[in-house]
Amino acid sequence: MALAKNQSVRVNFGTASTPRLALLVSATLLIAAHAPVSATMVQRIALEQVTHEAARIVHGTVVDVRSGRDDSGLPATWITLSVAHTLKGAAASELTFKQYGVAEPLADGTITRVAGLPRYRVGEEVVLFLRADSRRGFTSPVGFSQGTYRVSRAGGLPEVRRDLGSGTPQQLDAFFTEVARLAATP
Repeated sequence: MALAKNQSVRVNFGTASTPRLALLVSATLLIAAHAPVSATMVQRIALEQVTHEAARIVHGTVVDVRSGRDDSGLPATWITLSVAHTLKGAAASELTFKQYGVAEPLADGTITRVAGLPRYRVGEEVVLFLRADSRRGFTSPVGFSQGTYRVSRAGGLPEVRRDLGSGTPQQLDAFFTEVARLAATP
């Protein structure tokens, strides 16, 4: 069927299908608008740059992880470390830092998770390259998971591996020596 200029086609869905079509379109749009988005693009950063961008570099064991709302009402997770070594920044035996978002729903149903930010578990040993605190007191590892190294003590000498699981494990003492060297260079 060819249409002449200024001619239109009218499609009739019938009276019974119109409400169903409207409901289907509305439901699809509603689901699409509320679907979780978990893509975060992060440029790969070399250890040298991660070290230079970090305000604090600490090695320790996670002793507490708790989520809630901060004084501004924003969803937050507080992570507390028992610090074994401070490689950069002010030394302390314990460090609590606040990271944006929560992994588990809060009492009001809020769940906010930033893809790429590491999660922490009580008892795990980590080396963190943390940015300076924001005006609201939030911080995160430089390059998200790129500034998070997990320590393994499964046989032999302790080893460290970047949280992304890439690269070969490195002996913890050799890693500390490399990071100290990088932190000392301007």
